[in-house]
Order: sequence, then structure tokens, then C-alpha cells
Amino acid sequence: MPGFKRHLRNWTSWAGIVLATSAVFAFFLLIAIDFMAGHRNPYVGILAYVVAPGFFLLGLALIVIGVLLHRRAERRALRIEAPHVLKIDLSRPRDRKILTVFAIGSVAFLFVTALGSYQTYQYTESVQFCGKTCHSMQPEFVSSEHTAHAKVECVACHVGPGATAYLRTKVNGVNQLYHTVANDYERPIYVNAANPRPPQAICEQCHWPKKYAGSVERTYRHFLSDEKNTPFTVRLLLYVGGGDPSNGPEGGIHFHMNIANKIEYIATDDRLLDIPWVRITDPKGATTEYRTPDFKGDPAKFRIRRMDCMDCHSRPAHKVHTPNDAVDLALLTGRLDASIPWVKSKVVTALVQPYATKAEGLQKIALALHEAYPNPA
Repeated sequence: MPGFKRHLRNWTSWAGIVLATSAVFAFFLLIAIDFMAGHRNPYVGILAYVVAPGFFLLGLALIVIGVLLHRRAERRALRIEAPHVLKIDLSRPRDRKILTVFAIGSVAFLFVTALGSYQTYQYTESVQFCGKTCHSMQPEFVSSEHTAHAKVECVACHVGPGATAYLRTKVNGVNQLYHTVANDYERPIYVNAANPRPPQAICEQCHWPKKYAGSVERTYRHFLSDEKNTPFTVRLLLYVGGGDPSNGPEGGIHFHMNIANKIEYIATDDRLLDIPWVRITDPKGATTEYRTPDFKGDPAKFRIRRMDCMDCHSRPAHKVHTPNDAVDLALLTGRLDASIPWVKSKVVTALVQPYATKAEGLQKIALALHEAYPNPA
């Protein structure tokens, strides 16, 4: 060991020690920041368990390289003169200057590591990072900017509460990085056992499930696919109601809120679309079962799911408009001129055609509209 310590007396190994120490410092700093944050960042797993260890291994590599170079230089020196050993003599101005520069550089590097780790952590929490840098999710990213959750950070919904969800998210983040590099993940990405949807507890951080909503009025503006693109309005009175009898009459859409009533169901497919069995348990414990005529199996042999917010609000922050609704919105906001004859019909027809790629779609849509309107006003 004394001999090994002697070989550490070189600037390359010392630089490796500083780098490895900074990586360990960054690792614990990131973990501390994440624990003290208001909500957990799923990407800190990549920073703390992939990036920081990478720099740590790089530091160890520099230490080993420095040792090997020092040993080789020492063997060469033995053939000619006494072996060279790095000695720092503070009485010599040159040594003091070199040591001062190294010490200041090391402190500066630690400061930059701390600042960079914090800024990187903050950036990975941004919607810009999630939607454009880390994930190529243009439809979801664009759609999220036109919903009631546009100001909500992605990580506020995509991380579950509690220590278990925290650790699971960190491990899953590293796993996602592997599959992204390997490019072997399923497209499109469906909600399934390997990629579960967010738990209801996340929704309840902002939405109070016991609230009585009563009746809610909604107004929707549309346009007909006729020559004049005739506008029309649909007004709906939605009986949202509530599910907690202590805050209002029990009934309406939110009767399904699993507060006073417990609603369970069986889905026979991964996308939860085929539901042959439903059971309702009222506050007194009485149960009522509903099943399709062809469902003859024993419910106990299936996974029984409890209904939650996401069963109805399946795309609360990523609602992608249909071509018809998207054109209606464009006409309503003036992005399309409603005075152009048949523009609603022509644009929707161009949008619903099958295209192999996005580039092909843009090109053919532009060509179709140019043919329909060769001389725009």
C-alpha cells in the first residue's frame, strides 16, 4: 500500500481524485435536493445513478492512468538516475503557485459541480425537457399546452406519492434510458402492467374528490361541412353531482367517485376496454353485480380493479383533437378563414387520409389544398 500511495503522487491521479470526489458529492447533493423538493423528480434517477457514477468511474480511470504513467516513468528513471517522486515544497514559489492553482481549481470544480447538478435538476423538471428533450412526444406535448393542466409540470403527475413510488420511479427511469438507447420499446406506448397509469392519489393532490359539483354547463362551437361552413353551437348541462352525501346529494357522474360507493370491475384486455363484469357496493355493504351474457367465469379468478379518476378522465392533460375538432378550433380562432367555401370539408378530408410519415402527410396535405384552392384570395 505505501508503494501504491507513492504512485498517486502525480497530477493526473490527483485530478482523478478530485473528479471522483465531485461525482460522489454530486450524487448525494442530487439525492438531498430531490428529498427536500416539493415533489419528486423521476429523472434524478438518471442523473444520480447513471451520470454521477459515470463521472466517478472516469475519475477512477484517471487515477489508474496516473498510477500507470507514474510507474512507467519511475522504471525509466531507475535506469538513468534516482526515481522521480512528486514533492511539494511550500518554501519554493513555483510549488506554492502550482498548489494554489490546483486548490482553487478543485474548489471551483466542486462549486461548478454543485451549481451544474442543481441547474440540471431544475431543467429536468421543466416541461420543455420532458416534452422535447427527453421524450419525442410532439402530439402529447402540444396537446398538453391546450388543456387545463398546461401550467402543471409533467413530474407533478407522472410520479406517485410515497417512498415506494419514489424508488420505483428512479429504477424505471434507468430502465427507460436503456430501452431508449436500445430503441426496442413498443410504439405507440399503451398503458399496461409494465407502464401503469398514475394512481388516483396524484389527482387528489389538486382535486378534492368529495367536492359537490352539481350541474355544470358546457358550450361547444362547431361548423358544418357545407359550402358556407355554417357555424352552430351545442350547449350541454352535465349532471356532475357528487359522491359524498355529507357535501351534497349523492348522484350524477361523480356517483362513481368511490367515496360513498365502491365500484369494481374486471377488464379482460390490457387497454381496459373490454369490461364484462361490474360490482357496486353501497355504504351499507350491499352489493350488486352486472355482467355481460357471455361472461360465465368466476370473478375471483380475474384481477378485480377498483374504479378511479383515470377510468373516466383517461387523458386529462393530453387530449388530442380529432381532425374534425381541430378544424373547428382553427375556424373558431381565425387560423382558417370561414368565408372560404367548403374549407371545413376540404381540410378535414385532407387530414383523415392515411400517410406513411409526417413529412409525407404535410406534403400531400399542402398539395391537396393547393389543388382545391389554386388561386387563394
